[in-house]
Amino acid sequence: MKEIKAYVREHMLDKVIDALAAIPGMPGIAVVHLREYGHATDEGGLVRIDMAKLEIDVGDALADRVVEVIVAHARTGSGHPGDGRVFVSDLGRAVRIADGGHDSDMGAP
Repeated sequence: MKEIKAYVREHMLDKVIDALAAIPGMPGIAVVHLREYGHATDEGGLVRIDMAKLEIDVGDALADRVVEVIVAHARTGSGHPGDGRVFVSDLGRAVRIADGGHDSDMGAP
């Protein structure tokens, strides 16, 4: 299983989620709204960017497709610094609280 964390601009969030929802077998998506500071200006200061973090746990077979969809739908125009990032990590273990189901029983393909 893979854990995918994606940081996207807040105004692109609905577009990204709609595209992810169209993937067959897509599990749930956790969304955290952020006020991020970064992207130093020429004067050396920081600017505030409204971002959202998506957290998605999927089977290995689905991970590349999920990343492709996020990148394609989170990019503003031809791309802009600050459009976000996607991180993919291996999950060592997953346990469902409701019934104790493990890893491949988690509902992710």
